[in-house]
Amino acid sequence: MDYDRPNVRAVVDTNVIAYYVLGTPEFDEEVQAFWHRVDDTIAPALWEAELAHVIWMSVRGDVLSREDAPSKLRLAGQLGVHSVSVRKLWQGALQRALETGVAVYDTLFVELAHREQLSLATFDNRLLKAYPDIAKRPKDLA
Repeated sequence: MDYDRPNVRAVVDTNVIAYYVLGTPEFDEEVQAFWHRVDDTIAPALWEAELAHVIWMSVRGDVLSREDAPSKLRLAGQLGVHSVSVRKLWQGALQRALETGVAVYDTLFVELAHREQLSLATFDNRLLKAYPDIAKRPKDLA
């Protein structure tokens, strides 16, 4: 264990994973630092389908080659994100979505963070604004 760094545990939004595995220049430094600092991450199991979709869209948009796409999924799989069943979260996520107008896909992450008493690492401005006590930029997590 590295005693010089804090033990960071967080719920991680798909965008944080995607920017890391794709090496998105605008966010690269921040996500690199986050993944070196974090010890334990969890997310609704939805993140896996969302990430596969982002990678597929990246190939369709000529941002990523078809040959490189599978390695991006493998890299994401090596991050050790623990997936939580959506069914465990959907009631609370639906209620949050109805209250705020934020999509259920996104409030699933908020609901998980709330239940686990953790911060949600995200770049999603709607989440950052609607849930400032839960949603944080990766750079703002200790």
